[in-house]
Order: sequence, then structure tokens, then C-alpha cells
Amino acid sequence: MAKRKSKRNARRKQRNINLAGLAESALIANAVTSGFFNCGLRDFVMSADGGKGNAGMNVITARELLSGVTGGSFGTSKTSSFTYGGTTTYSSIGDTFGATVKQNLMDNGANMVVQLVAIPAGFKVFSKLTRKPRSTLNNALKMSGLPLKV
Repeated sequence: MAKRKSKRNARRKQRNINLAGLAESALIANAVTSGFFNCGLRDFVMSADGGKGNAGMNVITARELLSGVTGGSFGTSKTSSFTYGGTTTYSSIGDTFGATVKQNLMDNGANMVVQLVAIPAGFKVFSKLTRKPRSTLNNALKMSGLPLKV
């Protein structure tokens, strides 16, 4: 009967954070949020006013998406006021979520597609051109004990 190999407690190697990959992912996410929701990644995630500061624009933020998922209106309605004879009347006009995304894609879709193709290609060229200096920097980061990779 063959002897079983005992499994040793193998140490897990700490995963390094690839800064170039992180930057590429952030740029791609920014292109997607700009195309679909008409705002950059920072405004999409961190907007305090839910996109209301961009008057007349079809802006959707993460706050409005969360509102829509939990039963709200996705924040896509626009309020306008009419003054007639000293009386102000407010009416709510706006598009549905799907219509807003469709309009944003019609406005920003071509730019988004160009960015989604150009960003990975640019990073691939960048990584090939800077291979030797990045290798030296990665060795220095490894010796310093930081879990980073460039």
C-alpha cells in the first residue's frame, strides 16, 4: 500500500496590490459610469446631492440606484415650477430609469466604447515599454516588505 503524503501547513503568500491594474480598473469604471450614468466614478460614488447639482442633465448616482432598488424613483424625476398670476405650481416631469440610461448611452456611448478599447490597449503598451524600470521598482518594494506591485 502506497504511503500517503502528508499535507503540510503551507504558508499563504501575501497577495500584492498591483497599482497599474488598480489604475486601469478605475479608469474603465469611470468610462462605464460616464457612459451609462452621465457622471464620473467619483461623483457616482460620493455625490452628496444625488446628482441634483447638475441641473438639466440626466445624472444617476449610486445613491439614486440604491433608492430605486429599495422602492424609490431612482431619482430620475425632474421638478419644474410655473408661476401664473402669483401662484407657483410644481410639477414633476422626468424619464424612467431605462429612458434616462438610453439617453445617456446615446449621448456618451461612442466615447465610452472608445475609452473601453483604448484604456486596456494603452496600459498594455505602457507595461511593455516600462517593463525594466517597473521590475527594479517591484524588487525594491518586495525587499521593503510592502505588499505593492507596479
